[in-house]
Amino acid sequence: METIKIKVNEKILDKVLSLLQQFDKEDLQVIEPEPDYGFSEPELKYEYQKLKSGNTKTFSLEEADEILEETIKRYEN
Repeated sequence: METIKIKVNEKILDKVLSLLQQFDKEDLQVIEPEPDYGFSEPELKYEYQKLKSGNTKTFSLEEADEILEETIKRYEN
């Protein structure tokens, strides 16, 4: 099986999907798009390597919440 990627305008998306559903599932599968988190694969690999090497600082959820609260307070006044 081959994989292709197409861009479809939202106003015809339903029609295109309806057309594609007419094919046998063994012949054609619609693959849902993966979410875009705003990072490219090379960027993610770079950040992962930094994390593994210990060259980046990490925070617990509590620490991050505290930092955000302090930042909000600083800019509220």
